[in-house]
Amino acid sequence: MLTASRPELGDFVLGLRWSDVPAAARRRICVLLSDFAAVSVAGRPTETAALAADHAAAEHGGTAATSFFDGRRLGCSGAALANGVLGNALDYDDGHRLVKGHPGSNVIPAAAAVAEATNAPLDELLAAVAVGYEIAIRAGIALHERSDTYHGSGAWGAVGAAAACARLLGLGREQLGHALGLAEYHAPDAPIMRSVVEPAMTKDACGWGAFAGTTSALLAARGFTAVPGTLPVESDLGERWHVLDVYVKKYPCCRWSQPAIEAALALRAEHGLEPDAIRRVEIHGFAALAGLFAGQPRTTEEAQYGVAWPVAVALERDGFGVEDVLAPVARPLADRTVVVVDPELEHLFPARRLVALSVETGGRTLRSERFEAPGEPDDPGWEAIVEAKLERYAPAGGMLARLAGAA
Repeated sequence: MLTASRPELGDFVLGLRWSDVPAAARRRICVLLSDFAAVSVAGRPTETAALAADHAAAEHGGTAATSFFDGRRLGCSGAALANGVLGNALDYDDGHRLVKGHPGSNVIPAAAAVAEATNAPLDELLAAVAVGYEIAIRAGIALHERSDTYHGSGAWGAVGAAAACARLLGLGREQLGHALGLAEYHAPDAPIMRSVVEPAMTKDACGWGAFAGTTSALLAARGFTAVPGTLPVESDLGERWHVLDVYVKKYPCCRWSQPAIEAALALRAEHGLEPDAIRRVEIHGFAALAGLFAGQPRTTEEAQYGVAWPVAVALERDGFGVEDVLAPVARPLADRTVVVVDPELEHLFPARRLVALSVETGGRTLRSERFEAPGEPDDPGWEAIVEAKLERYAPAGGMLARLAGAA
């Protein structure tokens, strides 16, 4: 049961010290904080982020915490909401394969807001983020094991956000149980495939997860009670560190399309492909690829949740970046690009997300090897991806600089 009655859960959430976290996990958390800072700055030009920041300022004003969008002062819950939306605005933020979503943009905005409000020292913020990642990922795994519906990140990220905030607020065990119970009870259902097929600003509900988790902890601190939760998250806490399996993204789009982008770039480089000569492109992969947005994008959300269009951009421009999804342009090659489900690759999904491309051009068919997205947990270049994002989008100062400085 998701309660604080079992000592290991309460001990882990309330008692973990930053020095207790293994060195490899500490390093990954610090780099993930830097990654969150970079993607938040990159996401500032989006209408999604602007609307959320304006709403938070109008409806959740205060002085406790900072809006990473523009530095306005907000209440804790408002800052968590606005900054959670901002962090996920480009779908450029970290993720975990087994939960098929984004723990960081739920946990970090919530923890950062409460840490700022309570003037918590950096090691306490880091310990809270460590707690939040572990609880969020475990809640997500449990939710998807018991449900046939693919729930967006806010559905389980709220629980991790509540754990991080409860830790920073110094709640007792009983209050912790209520905070976690409230977060699970009020977390968004987030049926994300609806937002993938017809992309909209709903996205992965990260802002709502951060908001629900923060609000749940704050309510529990005031004495608000909850029914017991149901998601089992206590097993091997402090021994098995799921944060070590968190990936980062090289490209600002759905993780599922990133192996295809890599394959397209590799074929282009190897064969010197001319886009006008390409008659057909087949993306061989897992079935979920066929559920991504299939048309020419008109909005940044549609650009982020496609696969044919990003592949077309990569083949035509020899790259794919933030500028492409902020102002998407129709690519004729996307209309000649199709997804072909490979049963073997479908069997490996979601633990492995492998894709291969075949390109018909000039009377010949070129085939790529199988690609996995860069930035996976075992990718030796994963930190370099974050370093490149920081170099381009590094914040000049403020709370985001504090987060990035943790690494």
